[in-house]
Amino acid sequence: MKKLFILPALLFSQLLAAQPAWRQGLQYRLQAKLDVQQEALDGSMDLRYKNHSPDTLHFIWLHVWPNAYRNDKTSYSDQLIGNGKTAFYFSDKDKRGYINRLEFRVNGMLADIQDHPEYIDVIKLLLPGGLAPGDSLQISATFHVKLPYNFSGYGAENNTFQISNWYPEPAVYDRSGWHPMPFLEQGGAYHEPADYEATIEVPEKYSVVAGCSADSVLHHGNNSYFFSLKDANSFAWVAARHLLEKKDTVQLESGKIIALHLYYPASDSSNLREQEAYAQDPVSRSKPFIRQLSALISDYPYPSLNLVKVLHAPAESFSGLVMLEKAHFYGFSDTHLLPALAGQWFQAACLSNERLHPWMSEGFMQYYYDRLQTPFSRKFEKKFLSRDRELWLAVSEKGKTTQPISTPAADMSRENYYLVAGTKTAFWLKSLEDSLGKEAFDRSMHVYFNAWKFGHPGPDDFRTALEGSSGKPMENAFEKLNTVQSLFPRDPKKRLRLAYRYFSARSFPANKGQYNFINIAPILGYNNYDHLMAGLLVNNYNLPENNFQFLIAPLYPWNGKPIEGLGRISYSWYPGKKIRKITIGINGARFSSNYAKDSTGNSMFEKFSKWVPYLRIDFKKRSARSTLEKWLDLKSYLIYENQFANFAVFTGDSLIHPNSISRSFRYVNQLGLNIRDDRVLYPYDARLEFQQSDMFYRINLNADYFFNYSSGGGMRVRFFAAKFGVWNKYNKRDLSRYEPKLLGVTGEEDYTYNQYFLGRTASYAFENGSVANDGLAAQQISIRDGGLKLRIDPYDYVQGRSADWVSALNFSTSLPGRLFPVPVPIRIFFDVGTYAEAWKTNAQTSRFLYTGGIQLSLFKNVLNIYAPLVYSSDFRDLIKSETFWRKLTFSIDIQNLDYKKLLKKKAFEK
Repeated sequence: MKKLFILPALLFSQLLAAQPAWRQGLQYRLQAKLDVQQEALDGSMDLRYKNHSPDTLHFIWLHVWPNAYRNDKTSYSDQLIGNGKTAFYFSDKDKRGYINRLEFRVNGMLADIQDHPEYIDVIKLLLPGGLAPGDSLQISATFHVKLPYNFSGYGAENNTFQISNWYPEPAVYDRSGWHPMPFLEQGGAYHEPADYEATIEVPEKYSVVAGCSADSVLHHGNNSYFFSLKDANSFAWVAARHLLEKKDTVQLESGKIIALHLYYPASDSSNLREQEAYAQDPVSRSKPFIRQLSALISDYPYPSLNLVKVLHAPAESFSGLVMLEKAHFYGFSDTHLLPALAGQWFQAACLSNERLHPWMSEGFMQYYYDRLQTPFSRKFEKKFLSRDRELWLAVSEKGKTTQPISTPAADMSRENYYLVAGTKTAFWLKSLEDSLGKEAFDRSMHVYFNAWKFGHPGPDDFRTALEGSSGKPMENAFEKLNTVQSLFPRDPKKRLRLAYRYFSARSFPANKGQYNFINIAPILGYNNYDHLMAGLLVNNYNLPENNFQFLIAPLYPWNGKPIEGLGRISYSWYPGKKIRKITIGINGARFSSNYAKDSTGNSMFEKFSKWVPYLRIDFKKRSARSTLEKWLDLKSYLIYENQFANFAVFTGDSLIHPNSISRSFRYVNQLGLNIRDDRVLYPYDARLEFQQSDMFYRINLNADYFFNYSSGGGMRVRFFAAKFGVWNKYNKRDLSRYEPKLLGVTGEEDYTYNQYFLGRTASYAFENGSVANDGLAAQQISIRDGGLKLRIDPYDYVQGRSADWVSALNFSTSLPGRLFPVPVPIRIFFDVGTYAEAWKTNAQTSRFLYTGGIQLSLFKNVLNIYAPLVYSSDFRDLIKSETFWRKLTFSIDIQNLDYKKLLKKKAFEK
């Protein structure tokens, strides 16, 4: 038996020997006085810095991270913009923050500092005479900090102050050298463990919470708090008015007793009592997790844990301190609490370089969250698509947008930071657990944590711990960190299963095999001619997406006419390298486009059917953090049309009746080159399109640019230009429906049948038809060409139609953000354009035509209603007798509804 005890002891001693023989020694004495009116603090720092490295140091890099909030040109600001957040970028000057009035002394002598060549929030402190190995020196500094608004867990908001990274902090100097780095929201930090003594002075009625129990002392009428904390990753604190405290303890299996303190506003006291009745307050929820984590990893590393309710919870865990925002303070889900508790081990105590190896904190925290979350919490997470990170990881892997686990935090996309550094690493750790066995894995984690507690482990150190404890080689397992290889077990023979829903979000339920769902759901359709249609939507649209996809939607008109509908089939593959995805497919549709009665009273319908074979090539982004997309598409529109013919006036009713149907076929070939950047700041897209048929050719350029406003919203600017020509100038066919124009495009002019129209041929221009074909449907437009928001169909000469070229600009701006107490979907638009024929002698219109007015955008911009209020004189004279309602136009822009993008956006909202 003795040999069994000797082996783990030898392994542990080898691991300790594998550590570097040094870590820098830091002992702080901090003082701060909080000015709540100015939202600032004055502070001082005395730091004893002992050089345990084998190198003589001639300078020390210092992080002065409050300067990350100084302006919108910092690394912090750039990363927020890249992650889709504009609040800081557009914030007022009084919402910004900084640190100034810095004066450093080294061993009592005034010392010089130098700016970092790249980062505004990093400086170099020069050491007169240097610092030899084994020696120490005293660094003192005074400073003033203007606190920013609390954008992401640091700053001031509503008389609550969350203070972290507020004093000059030496960058880590380890076996790889110095690690100066700017402050970033995504990517955590890299701290040197240190001992702290801090005195915080706040106004009366304010309380201070930090990473240990406080001794509140009265100094000459000042409300001061004294703290002492050892082996901490940093010293963070929260100050707020009227905080109440709840005390408790938790005893670990080893017998160690941890003091627990809960701090919350007095206004929450009744809510907390209600939650206590259900054992759902944060202390009650934390106790079993602390016991479990201590048993699985090692005893909780600090003597106490303080939990405090804040406005915004930061991503970083501070030694002995967990901040919980309202959404995570009460309730049943522990999506934030449990990882934050695990962060006490893997962020606060085990100080890996989170910026370089984010998986060594985020992934470990996610692993223990997955392992310890309650069945109720797990069910709660799976119920909501936006919370299902396992699903979204599979979606990203299928779409070839993931990155290796070993990718540094700053190089990861926001999506991959959660999915790869967190979720995928947790799956990787689970695979290690399965390979080693749960007991062996837990034993290895004990060895790893105790060997590197309050140290700076890297990936090789974790591997050494696993190999040393288990006796198994880990080369193949760790090689997976450097690849994008999926960790999901995939069954190539998916079983078919029917699902009665519109699409399936999960094609591989965990531990229940994998399925290829065939989704079936009822649908309704409508147009003015088929009227109400009922049918079924049958598809295999799942997440993750199938390579082969199909959709069939047969619709039966209630007027008893033949079945209408649409469908599509496609196949995609992912070559990698420069091309991310290639898709080939074919779309089809058949619907009525007009209705009339012949002279005998029989119903007649115009119909169209189309087949559209296509090829789309999506090119790979230049980097994972890039939002720039490029693709090309090639389509052939093969269109069959049944149209009315042999019109005659019937003497019985004096109305015009068609008496026969003519059938025709035509085609349009189309090549589109596309670029789109969905960046949050000034997004844009452009499309260059070439169209050709046996009758004509068209070249279309469409470009959109969005100018953000600091108060929210912004202005959309659209530029359109088209060149039109015919192959045979002696051609006698009417090509007007194909020619570009300035006014809104009608359903009749949608010659590829790409848009949805209530009444495709509806117009006020036709009178005395056997069946009325006007009304509301005659006011629908498509913003395809010039986009002037007006329909004057009876007057063809003012359409701005050209057999040569057309060019237009469209402006659409939101209203000032502070104009209404709540956001309203109202915009102001102005359109102006010109065309070739307007520049000819004796032109029928002015050279420039314009419209302007109010736009109402509903349902995520799917329905847009336009009320023109100003127009060119060419239009004004023609519509002055029309009612206000007849002047209105609207567009139905179904292409603006991207359900996958909406779901994914919600999944990664913070």
